[in-house]
Amino acid sequence: MRVMLFLFIVVIGAVAAWWWMRKPAAPTAPDASASPFAPAPIPAPTSFDRAGSGKTPPVAGGQVLPAEAKAALDQADAQWNQLAAQGGKPEQGKGAPQLARLYSKALRALYNQGDLKAVEDRLVSDRLTPLGSALFFSRQPFPDDSTGLIGVHAVVAGDSPDKISKQHAMARELVNRLRKGNDSDPNDARMQIGETVKVIKAKDLGGYLVRIDKGDYTLDCWVGGVFARRYTISHGAVETPTPTGSSKVIDRVWHPQWTNPKSHEVLPFGHADNILGPIWLPFAPDGIGKTGIGIHGFTGPEPRLGAQVSNGCIRMGNKEAEELFFTLPHPDRCPIAVEIVD
Repeated sequence: MRVMLFLFIVVIGAVAAWWWMRKPAAPTAPDASASPFAPAPIPAPTSFDRAGSGKTPPVAGGQVLPAEAKAALDQADAQWNQLAAQGGKPEQGKGAPQLARLYSKALRALYNQGDLKAVEDRLVSDRLTPLGSALFFSRQPFPDDSTGLIGVHAVVAGDSPDKISKQHAMARELVNRLRKGNDSDPNDARMQIGETVKVIKAKDLGGYLVRIDKGDYTLDCWVGGVFARRYTISHGAVETPTPTGSSKVIDRVWHPQWTNPKSHEVLPFGHADNILGPIWLPFAPDGIGKTGIGIHGFTGPEPRLGAQVSNGCIRMGNKEAEELFFTLPHPDRCPIAVEIVD
């Protein structure tokens, strides 16, 4: 009897031990203070860095985070995490314009840093896209913007979206989007005296920038030195490559005609063989060494974005092309710089 009791106790103990060991470990809470853009904490600077390299020591995977990017990210992340810890949405808070400027500064430093592409992409998707959407694609007001980018216009007698857009060097369609939302009629002219309109003061801060990265098939739209939106594009085929260099937008055409480069036939908008789509933003040849290059949509059944397929121009989906068009003013109102890199 004692032997059987002893064996019973041993079996019970073994089963309990097995059950305890198979329990999953409790998950470890993530460190909310850690930057989401660096794969690992940055080590302390070394004597090499103090010698003036301009870069921090390597991070995980042999990557090197430029010092300018790290400083801007550290400052912006501290503010972002503090606001998030308070239960708010940082991209909609009072400090959103300042956050957007800091993160945009970091993005500038990360451009063309090949082994840091994943860091750049996360910065755009997790921080700059929500900030850009709140600043430039929503009615969210930022009346106390200390950066000078966002302002407020109070409507008086005689005002119209066109008049306000000219006064602030904006596109009329952008004025309407900021006052009525993304789905509003871009040509709606109805206004009420006393109505407040969110305006963008890009001209006071350097104007607009269209940056095209051929290697990544992306177009980044910048407004007053701040990132606004990233689009996927296609560019020139191998036999008709898109040139690189610095240029500027020289016109802004809605429903453009198209001249077939082979037949030289001029085709109006809506013609079955006019491939330009709803918009045309031509570039100056100065700086890129070629005429007839610009941004357009595509009327074919498949725009084949993310590929080398065009006659040298920058091709976008029609919906995205219209959104970009409605963001940019005519270059007579405000300069629109263009950068094209490999």
